[in-house]
Amino acid sequence: MKELLKCFALIGMLLAPVVQADPQWDAASKVVEKVTADMVTLIEQGVDVNDDASFQASMATIEQTVEGVIDFGYIAQRVMGKYYRRASDEERARFAEVFRQTMVKTYTKALAGFEITRVELVAPTVESPEPDKQVVTLDVYSGNGTKYTLVNYMLERDGQWQLVNVIVDGINLRLTFTNQFADMAERSNGNVTVAIDSWQSQIETRALRSEDA
Repeated sequence: MKELLKCFALIGMLLAPVVQADPQWDAASKVVEKVTADMVTLIEQGVDVNDDASFQASMATIEQTVEGVIDFGYIAQRVMGKYYRRASDEERARFAEVFRQTMVKTYTKALAGFEITRVELVAPTVESPEPDKQVVTLDVYSGNGTKYTLVNYMLERDGQWQLVNVIVDGINLRLTFTNQFADMAERSNGNVTVAIDSWQSQIETRALRSEDA
């Protein structure tokens, strides 16, 4: 962890001219760095999927860490796509909550057994044309030497930066989720409630498979 913090400090020094030139990107990147550092700490402590109490504690830690940073409501609305307009207020609220719960659980399980050896903040090559929208890119190196590129899309509202989308190695997660929800809705003949039930059920099924793997 000390090496990681030194790495962040060095990156900050190297990017000093960029930070001074674009304070909006600087503010957004600090939010991403803080959450990333907290996640690395959790990984180092270990996530035990075989102990329910320990796993629930890890989920609670992650939920607290991303509280106010990931705009689950905004993302859930985009994931519902055209079905958001057709949904009732109750269905919209329910999916936002189901989406938050399933994403926290899925993310917690993904961290189990994962090892991060290095995280590098990538300096932007151009300034964002919209100051309230910033892109913060991280190169994350795993224990086996694999590099993952995470492109974090940040949106500022009321002075607070929040994550609204992520692209992992070229895979647009929000778009992937949107396509999945649309497929579930189409299979249920446009029934949003059934689609939400299917979403929750499939996430739970995947979670059980990961436990057995």
